[in-house]
Amino acid sequence: MRVVGDPVRAPVPPKDPGVAGSVIPRERLVGPGLEAQDVLRTQPGVAVIESGGYGAPATAAIRGATAAATPVYLGGVRLNDDVAGTADLSMVPLWLIDRVEIYRGNAPIEADRLAPGGAIFFEPRRPSKTMGGAGYYGGSWGASKGWAYQGVRAGAVRALVGVSADHATNRYPFLDDHGTLLASPRPPTWEHRQNADQTTYEGWGLARIDLGRGASIDILANGITREQGVPKLGVQQSVEARGRSERALGSIAVRLPIGTGERYVLDARTSVLVGATSYDDPRGELVLGGNELSIVGRRIEQSLGATLDLGDRLTLRPTVNLAHEAIRREPNDIPVARAHREYARLAVSAEERLLPWLTLRALASGECHRTGAKEGTTCDVLEPAGRVGFQLGQGRVRVLGNVGRYARVPTLGEVYGVSNVVHGNPDLSPETGYTVDAGVRLQTKRGAFFEGAFLDAFVFAHWSSGLIAYRRAGQGYVVPYNVGSARVAGAELLGGVAFTKILRAEVATTLLEPRDTTDGRTTVNDVLPFRSRLIAVPRLRADWKRGSRSGVSALGGELRAVYQSSRYADPAGLGVIDEQTSFDLEGYVSWFDGLLTARGRVADLGDARRTDIIGYPLPGRSVYFGLEATW
Repeated sequence: MRVVGDPVRAPVPPKDPGVAGSVIPRERLVGPGLEAQDVLRTQPGVAVIESGGYGAPATAAIRGATAAATPVYLGGVRLNDDVAGTADLSMVPLWLIDRVEIYRGNAPIEADRLAPGGAIFFEPRRPSKTMGGAGYYGGSWGASKGWAYQGVRAGAVRALVGVSADHATNRYPFLDDHGTLLASPRPPTWEHRQNADQTTYEGWGLARIDLGRGASIDILANGITREQGVPKLGVQQSVEARGRSERALGSIAVRLPIGTGERYVLDARTSVLVGATSYDDPRGELVLGGNELSIVGRRIEQSLGATLDLGDRLTLRPTVNLAHEAIRREPNDIPVARAHREYARLAVSAEERLLPWLTLRALASGECHRTGAKEGTTCDVLEPAGRVGFQLGQGRVRVLGNVGRYARVPTLGEVYGVSNVVHGNPDLSPETGYTVDAGVRLQTKRGAFFEGAFLDAFVFAHWSSGLIAYRRAGQGYVVPYNVGSARVAGAELLGGVAFTKILRAEVATTLLEPRDTTDGRTTVNDVLPFRSRLIAVPRLRADWKRGSRSGVSALGGELRAVYQSSRYADPAGLGVIDEQTSFDLEGYVSWFDGLLTARGRVADLGDARRTDIIGYPLPGRSVYFGLEATW
């Protein structure tokens, strides 16, 4: 018998082990009905915002930053666009993802943005041999999904293609409070979610060509299309409003070692991202200013970098990023309708191992942003960013620290607005600030009463000037605004212990103090809205595996809870989103050395009443079952 994976080792993020972070392995991405937001909420420092059931838009933010200040990458391509600035997690496919890397507060040089939210990387599976799989699951609220993929290897070429389709009606019951968040006198009533169905189709293609001597070419292509109803707030449900989302991305990455021993490596990536969103609103339910709205965003990006090992102690990594992003909006009735932006960045990271127990790290970056609406300027915004850090110790005990500066330019969507829920603010200015964190990473040996344990604990703070936050308007939408100054401080803990080779436990906890420190503030409340001050996620997991090719070869399951404290829904603290606790239960059994696997999952086991953002009701208890085969 053995434990699946490695339960007693701290999940150190591989792109930059000198910063706070974690890794979610594939074994935790395969539950039926599971979406990217479900797995991210189990990590310290990560806060998720959802707007409904399966396939509904969802975003993630880290350490009290906004989702726009938390870049999300799929196969190395940034999903955040310049419309809303956020990445929709519901359009990230888990069925073909190998792992998720979370960098909290400090992003690695592979990220083309440095912000207080760090970065999230979804890394797809890449075939190493001939392999394949297919599966299906169904469950509550009309949810169903099917997928299939096949990987082949022929000489120096490895390739994988896959397709999936899913659907959900999302017609779940919820308690309509009729706006009691704003002190409505009407008593609550039970209603059913209307016009929230969705249908999604997706295709993947990946390939690696080995050129010899460590050189390679990686090709990635992904396309996804979704047609869905567009529900409004629980107190104002829509009937006929429909939306369609499409996204296509592709990239070609080249790795070229120079000389012997791969001490010098050149790498380059060219990527293209096209995203389109359209709305059909025959009844005027979405307040679009018309019956139709179409927004198309395009980004072309080129990066060129190198890894230089200068002796046994010093490593340098220079990188250049160039990007062009454009937006087209129909009808062409606001300034963003034909806007475009150019972006350039020069960055370099350095790591020097001064002593066996002391490592210094630094990252310096200069960013130039130019908006096409402002002719005759080279850079509308020219900002330096970067950080310096240290690591004391190696092996089982490590102490880490980082100090940095960041700058975030408002997205075009934040300036001009893009939907009925998120309006724009043309008076926004760039957000700048400083970050600091320190922590300890511990790893134990096997003890008398356990197989091993780890602890990852950090304290952090960032000070922002012109922080871009959101406030709720009385009409039921949110508007971005610049907080004069803000301070977000907190602590994170990720710990795990293996009691036996089969049973292990883990807990992720986040404490947050998000304060508005603006001089002359007119409100008594100084807590920034939409930020919970305590999130705790304990997990208990069991895995048994015997590697048999006959009969049952593995079985296991997991019980986890998610607690989220109350949040303010406006800067004055008049509206409060109540604290929420939910429990999830998962189980699986495999036969014939993993050839066939059956899975089950119950989300929100206690059928708790949950809402998010500005009144969107979330589904209650949901049950999913699935069957998959791999070869």
